[in-house]
Amino acid sequence: MEEYFPFIAKAFDVMQYMAWAVLFLITVWQLFRIFGGPITEAENPWQLVARSALFAFLIGYAKPIFMLTLDIARAPYTALMDLQMTAEDFTFAGLQQVINNGLVTVVSVISIVGLILMLILVISIGWNYFKLLLETVERYIVVGVLCYTSPLAFAMGGSKATNQVFKSWCRMVGSQLLLLVLNVWFLRAFNSSVGQYVINGGALSTGQGSIFLWFFCVLAFLKTAQKFDSYLAAMGLNVAQTGSSMGMEMLMAARVLSGAAGSARSAGSVFKGGATATGTGAAATGFAAGFASKFKGNSYVRDAVVEGGSRMGMGGGVGFVGRAFGGMAARNGATLTAESVASVAARAEAVSGTIAGDIADRSLGNYMPQMQGHTLKNTQITGGHISTTSTDPNGKTSSVEMYSTSQFEKPTVPHSVVTAADGSSWYQIATGEGRGVFYDVPEFTGSPAEETQVAATFPGAAEGTTLRTVGDGVIEATGENGSALWYNSAYYEEPDAPHTIMQSSNGVDWYAMQHQAEAPAFEQGEAAAAYNRAAFQNFMPGYDQQVSYVDGSERENGHFEVRHPDGSGTMFYDNARYDAPRGDYQVFEDSQGQQWIAIHGDPSVERRPVYENGKPVYDGENVKTVSVESVRYKSTPNRYGDPERRGDFEPKAPKRKR
Repeated sequence: MEEYFPFIAKAFDVMQYMAWAVLFLITVWQLFRIFGGPITEAENPWQLVARSALFAFLIGYAKPIFMLTLDIARAPYTALMDLQMTAEDFTFAGLQQVINNGLVTVVSVISIVGLILMLILVISIGWNYFKLLLETVERYIVVGVLCYTSPLAFAMGGSKATNQVFKSWCRMVGSQLLLLVLNVWFLRAFNSSVGQYVINGGALSTGQGSIFLWFFCVLAFLKTAQKFDSYLAAMGLNVAQTGSSMGMEMLMAARVLSGAAGSARSAGSVFKGGATATGTGAAATGFAAGFASKFKGNSYVRDAVVEGGSRMGMGGGVGFVGRAFGGMAARNGATLTAESVASVAARAEAVSGTIAGDIADRSLGNYMPQMQGHTLKNTQITGGHISTTSTDPNGKTSSVEMYSTSQFEKPTVPHSVVTAADGSSWYQIATGEGRGVFYDVPEFTGSPAEETQVAATFPGAAEGTTLRTVGDGVIEATGENGSALWYNSAYYEEPDAPHTIMQSSNGVDWYAMQHQAEAPAFEQGEAAAAYNRAAFQNFMPGYDQQVSYVDGSERENGHFEVRHPDGSGTMFYDNARYDAPRGDYQVFEDSQGQQWIAIHGDPSVERRPVYENGKPVYDGENVKTVSVESVRYKSTPNRYGDPERRGDFEPKAPKRKR
């Protein structure tokens, strides 16, 4: 009830407040009558106040009390529903077999009267079965109404003068719950009857009986099931009278028979079947095919809200009425299915039409699953292009533009690739403070157990790569060559430093920085000179100049220096952290495959001040200096900066494909 009629759940509180108000008025009026003395036959005021207080409390728990009663009735209901039946049990398609058996019986007696009687009985059984289903649903609805209006019934229990209303309501609830249980009994009994006798043509276990007798019995059974609420009422139970009259049934049978037997039109033409099809079977087939092709999911709702474009539903007067009701549904909260949205979004712009307004806001999530959970507004859907404004659960707003990959070139701005419900691919461009949710990937911890998730998120990542999220749009990737940072292109501008483009499964580009080279941990002091030279030769096997000294004090900053016996030197800079300088330089590859920029320096002598205890030493009025052998380098490379944070960007539309 709450899913099909959401209003009643919200209106239940109003029912409770109205019930308290009615109970209060009844109590006040009964207390006022006490002043009339014996002539008013007023009830005891203390009993009146106590009863009113009790029922005021019950009004607050009216729904839980009703649900408790419903749980009691659920036991026999569930037992009947779960009762196992044989494999021959009924599906409504079994009536076709009944018809066939009946026709065979009729043909065997060669009686045109039997044929007409058979058709009438088959139509009557089918029609009464659907009437019983409708009446069963009506009885369910009555129980739902009794539940959600129960506070008003409890309001009647506070006074003796109105207590009979409350008692009648209680009897009706019990009667309706009994009727719900009997609904299952009748429906399953009918189903088992069709399954049992459909094969043997209605014959009994004794071999007696016929298909006609079975038809009459089943039809009478369905009639009894429909009128059983009247039988219960005759026994004194308060049940709601549901169901319709026999007039509609007779009209239905007459129309079908006249359409099947008319000389001017065949059954196929009655049901809009194929021109060459004949007979009731062909008519049914043509009707089903035409119905399936014309009456697609909420096609009239779609036609009522699309400006321009072709229609999905039937045309003519039927289509006009359908679109009128579709417009009413759209104004009262209906949504479009993914198929209806696709009928506009997947077409060319010139013939697609446009969906906009509240129904577009409600329906886009059916077509674009990634938009579910977002509050949308200003949505506009047309051929190959969808735009909307999204607010995520955290309250962040972003503007989202989507372009069909089959109709548009790849955008030049950051974007992701999403898949719609119909399997089509779309470029998605999001801007604004909440845009990150449309570009982000799952958060990683660096655990090797996430290998499957890493491979699914970044199909191009090397096997064995582990990822760890270190910030918004920043991931640290660790592999056999070391660690490097990956930057999301939606958050950061493309860096100058060496990098590759790594694409995630959602189509977002990530700037994968080149792994930084790492020099050996050279020892300090003259005593470690021989060790450092050997370590350097192993680390840089392609460097053939003789080395006398290695200074690794700046290795953490990506560079170190070696000295030669002639006083010259060479400074090595990590190619991943430093830009190539102007002038002469060489590039060497270390034992790990990383490249280093080598800049040669000439020997020189520098005058450096002498310090003692942190203070300069003076020789008279001048600072005392000492000559120090040094190396002069003609150029120094510039260190690459970190990628710059990208500001909000314009959602530049891509070019349409020709």
